[in-house]
Amino acid sequence: MSAPDGIVEHDRAQQFLVPYLRQTEVLLRKALRTLDRRADCRISPAADLGIPYDVLRLAGGFATGCLVEWDCRVPAVPVDTTMNIDTSSVFWLDGDPAEVFTEETVRALRGRIAEDSSYEWNFDRGNHFILTCRRASDGRYALLLHSNEKEFKDQFNGLCPTPGNWYADSVRVFDGERRIRLLVGHKAELFADLAQMLLRFNILRHRFVATMLLNGHIKITGEYHKHHYFMPTSDSAAIGCYLCEPDEEVPVFSAVGQPIAMFRPAAGGLNAVRLLTGEDRLVVPHGWGMAASRSLHLTQSEDRLTLNGQTYELAPGVSLLDHPHVAPRLFTGGTREFLAAIRGHTPGRLVTELLQTASYSRHGFLRHEPGP
Repeated sequence: MSAPDGIVEHDRAQQFLVPYLRQTEVLLRKALRTLDRRADCRISPAADLGIPYDVLRLAGGFATGCLVEWDCRVPAVPVDTTMNIDTSSVFWLDGDPAEVFTEETVRALRGRIAEDSSYEWNFDRGNHFILTCRRASDGRYALLLHSNEKEFKDQFNGLCPTPGNWYADSVRVFDGERRIRLLVGHKAELFADLAQMLLRFNILRHRFVATMLLNGHIKITGEYHKHHYFMPTSDSAAIGCYLCEPDEEVPVFSAVGQPIAMFRPAAGGLNAVRLLTGEDRLVVPHGWGMAASRSLHLTQSEDRLTLNGQTYELAPGVSLLDHPHVAPRLFTGGTREFLAAIRGHTPGRLVTELLQTASYSRHGFLRHEPGP
């Protein structure tokens, strides 16, 4: 793993996580080589590398904002990547959606979905959202969605490591300085196939929600979808980051109500990777990430993780969101300050900004003043 100890200068979370991921890489390689003596692996951090919400992910040696790759002749998946599918979707509109995107319309749609469908609503969880904005360069309006396919997360049929689920009997635990858990064999192949199927599934669901929310009052004139939490191949996991070609334009999310960068990454930075499959890609952040207000110290036992004195059970759904020393990474100078802070690692250019006009998230429904 090649990365400076802090991609963002003086960032306490990254100062802890970069060495932590280096150790994970060593331990994962050692576990894989019990299956295939020539196996290898690599972890490549994104510029927004940060503390994950999911306690299981951190305990398993991973973080949010990194690409994990492995090369093993025996099918295997490190289950503590806590894999599911997160997608960023942009729907370009032919008019101002203010009259149709309201607290009432969101509440009504959520009610219908919760009562009359199998879809598990999660736009008000973690860092997920629905928001409207206008493009600074030309005033064009857009509807943005960010969510996952929660129906395949912690349930029996899900991908997250839940006790007693469909693959639990095929997980091997490698104990050492930290545990590594690998799903091995035929079920690892099925796991990867399910993850690939869900890429299309989540795009279609975002299209469904956008269509129902706008209800024909505002026309969708174009759409764009980019996954940032997914399995790019059967032997890799992108955890909260984009995999991009140079000059591929992607949205980089910020904070509630703040402008969103439309960013074009460039070649030549520390984020350039040659994938184990041979393709060249850029590892690009999908947002600012989660930081730490203090230096971090972590210990764990078989069933507990303690971070800076606060103890959590190692169980599905347990979150670090309430930890007093974990908070969203903020930049008072907005997207430009963030992009300047990561330029040495992730070069590129700001194409334009999307100015938020309204948002729905775990913070509720809010109207925003988008500025001039």
